[in-house]
Amino acid sequence: MPTIAEVNRYSPSEFSAAFGAVYERSPWVAERAFARRPFGSRLDLEVALHAALQGASDADKLALIRAHPQLAGREAESGALSAASAREQADSGLGALSAGERAELRDLNARYLEAFGFPFVICVRQNRKDAILGTLRARLRNTREQELANAIAQIGEIARLRLADLVS
Repeated sequence: MPTIAEVNRYSPSEFSAAFGAVYERSPWVAERAFARRPFGSRLDLEVALHAALQGASDADKLALIRAHPQLAGREAESGALSAASAREQADSGLGALSAGERAELRDLNARYLEAFGFPFVICVRQNRKDAILGTLRARLRNTREQELANAIAQIGEIARLRLADLVS
């Protein structure tokens, strides 16, 4: 695990390789944050990544949301999840759903995608399967604008936890 001093010495390609996966399948966030070096701490790096996301266009933010897999969806079933997503979903209990829970989650995911045009995003590391299902049910009542904001906020939490795993 590199120190922040080591991170500050990374080339652009090393930085992108190290932090490109912090935001799911969206290395552009890390590429844009690189210009904010040097970082005084992991928190400074986290803020730079978050600022790169917040400064992005609405289209880029929507693409980032859409880069996230459906929870316990086709990607999970086929083994196509990123390593981080696979570990996070398994640890939350989504890998051990009953047949009924799996059917309900599949239905809720489909309804959510149809309603909002992007997948439901939640920081599964901070939730267990029952809370995830309950939150998904509740968030189906929100507006699209509320869900865009919720998704970006949850992505920020996912990124914060992933970054903590990467930098001492």
